[in-house]
Amino acid sequence: MFYFSCLRFFSFLARRFFQIEYKGIENIPGEGKLIVCCNHKSVMDPLFLAAPFKRQIRYMAKSELFEDHGAVFRWILYHLGAFPVKRNSGDAQSIRTAVQILDEGGLLGIFPQGKCVFDNTPFKPKAGAAMIAGLSKAPVLPVSIYCDGVIKPFKRVTVRIGKPISPEELQINPKSTASVRAAAGVIAEKINQMLEEKN
Repeated sequence: MFYFSCLRFFSFLARRFFQIEYKGIENIPGEGKLIVCCNHKSVMDPLFLAAPFKRQIRYMAKSELFEDHGAVFRWILYHLGAFPVKRNSGDAQSIRTAVQILDEGGLLGIFPQGKCVFDNTPFKPKAGAAMIAGLSKAPVLPVSIYCDGVIKPFKRVTVRIGKPISPEELQINPKSTASVRAAAGVIAEKINQMLEEKN
């Protein structure tokens, strides 16, 4: 499969050029729908995040990646399972696609900060991940990617995988803005706790 062939190749390169340590791999569910929610440190994050998973992660990716880099790059993104989302807008189509992936028992990867945050400021997500969790009734797996400073070759990168947050714990009412924001705050708190552990 194209996705796993690419993942094995780039994971090999990543192990050669980055000191990656994974903690909490045992928290990854073996089956069932799941939203993988992570802070965004670098363009390498989708690779760092996908490596310990035995199932394909379908990523929401900013639409500019599909529009600004040519047909070949767009083809690669689609065949890797990514799909576009328009940032800073209520992109109903991308939300429907995300919910459909989850309803079919798939894994959805979201970096809800919306862009790379290169320093170690606290994780402040937008509400999209919580909204999708509320619509799909899917658990959320919090993940943190930590590096002391900007991620560069041969620097240590720590990827922490937390325990899934159940729909019951999030208690999201998709029709309530306050409920969605509260759930986003719960997700942020879990990820920030892992980031504070550092190495």
